[in-house]
Amino acid sequence: MKLRNHLTPEQNIIRLIYLRVLSISSPVGEFATWVLTGTAAILGAIVVKVETISKVLSAPSLKWGLALLVVSLLAGVITKHLSIALSAALSLSEEVYEELISSEGIKTIQSMTSSLNELNLEMVSVFTLPLRRIMKNSFEHGCVDQLASEKRLVRLFNIQFYAFLCQGLLGALGLLVLVLGIN
Repeated sequence: MKLRNHLTPEQNIIRLIYLRVLSISSPVGEFATWVLTGTAAILGAIVVKVETISKVLSAPSLKWGLALLVVSLLAGVITKHLSIALSAALSLSEEVYEELISSEGIKTIQSMTSSLNELNLEMVSVFTLPLRRIMKNSFEHGCVDQLASEKRLVRLFNIQFYAFLCQGLLGALGLLVLVLGIN
């Protein structure tokens, strides 16, 4: 990570901390993938042998155990999707910044003739709702708060973290319900 010229020293330190926290997102996504794979394998094995298993497990524990495992899968999918989104957003942010601070990027910025509002409207015109609104708001927040995009990514990381916790806890609880339901 390179320090950004347009940020104050304090903002650069905060940004550095945000980016280091966000670097956890990728390993969390990888671990979520392994948990997803294991949970899907367990669900598959139970569904394939449900008749045999239903003789050994009580009906409520089978239903609750499967339901908890399915919800765990959904939380894992959310975790994985956010991992992909965060990794892509971080990469895109760095690439755009590198382009903008290049000599050609600086020349382009200096030769701009339109206002920031006109630039924003032109940029978001190709997006459909709700992406258009999100992009417009992101541009406007970025003009006011230089760390707006990093803050948004940290908020998404928070969601990823909670989804990851739910994935693990609900998966473990689902297995526990299945084990405790054995006759």
